Amino acid sequence: SHDSTSLGIQPNQASPGDHNHDGRNSRRVQLKNLQGDDINYSPQGGTTGTQPTFSGTPLFTGSYTKWGNMVHFAFDVDMDNITNFGTGQYYITLPFPARRNYQFSDGCLHDISANRDYPIMGHVTAGSTQVYLKSLDAQGNTAYNIPFTSTVPTVLDIADNFHIAGTYEIQQ
Repeated sequence: SHDSTSLGIQPNQASPGDHNHDGRNSRRVQLKNLQGDDINYSPQGGTTGTQPTFSGTPLFTGSYTKWGNMVHFAFDVDMDNITNFGTGQYYITLPFPARRNYQFSDGCLHDISANRDYPIMGHVTAGSTQVYLKSLDAQGNTAYNIPFTSTVPTVLDIADNFHIAGTYEIQQ
């Protein structure tokens, strides 16, 4: 009889010669087999100028999925209860600081009254959680350094909304 510390083919026994540790032919965890949980998250936000005001709790919602040192976020901002849009460039906060600088381009502003959509981008610097939002200029130019404000790319209205998403490496 063998105990659990002996050599053998059972799951709790070592088996000499059936594996090695050279990084080429040993078993690996495949990315497709990793699974993260979608966690609801209420991002914070604001502007670089006078802060917006609301007739209740800001309607900022979203979630993130974390796997290892990577995270994917998706945020929505509903403007229904904004009483003043404030001044300056808008920003939102990530759930974790970014390891390096990132430019996120998976965003969209929905201008409901004009039935028009505008791209929303965001930039975060290494070590920060603040994503400064950007869009088109008033003439529709797609420069990546145009701040998203209450008047650019269009004058905002309470019927409007926007969303942004992205994936980044977390600062460890």
